[in-house]
Amino acid sequence: MAPGTHLLISWLSSVEFLKNRRERTLVTLSGIAPDLDGLGLAVDWVTGTTELYSKYHHYLGHSFMSSVILSLLSMFIAKVQRIRVFILTFFVAHLHIFCDVIGSRGPDGYQWPIYYLYPFNNDFEVVWSGQWELNAWQNQVILVLLMGLCVFYAATRKISYCAVIHPCCDQTSFEM
Repeated sequence: MAPGTHLLISWLSSVEFLKNRRERTLVTLSGIAPDLDGLGLAVDWVTGTTELYSKYHHYLGHSFMSSVILSLLSMFIAKVQRIRVFILTFFVAHLHIFCDVIGSRGPDGYQWPIYYLYPFNNDFEVVWSGQWELNAWQNQVILVLLMGLCVFYAATRKISYCAVIHPCCDQTSFEM
């Protein structure tokens, strides 16, 4: 799935469990952090000679080990509910992996395998033969539903996923 979808899923996964904006932000960013291994695409584009994206995307950030490291890092940064942040970070990292397994096939039909046991086992792949394309209708419907839930929170609770970027977004009045 697309990073924006991962962001919304992660924020919605934390909104009921974490009242502290900083900790919601940690969990939300942790839900998109597995895609940091895709930054190799920019390096490949600039250099024109490397193949970092094709070699490392879905390896480095999409593994059990990266989920544990990310969860520990989030827990140490958190100030109030550290154990809850650890658990939610671990959950959203795995939710990210699950979503990529079901909905990240390329337009050329390439199914992005997840190397879940990397770096301990580089051959073990998690794939699903029914994986739908990144721009498939299923991903579009999920995104619209997530956006609807985010609007609901903004209208009823006056909190928004936009507070990940700036805290004033939770203080703005969302009149409907």
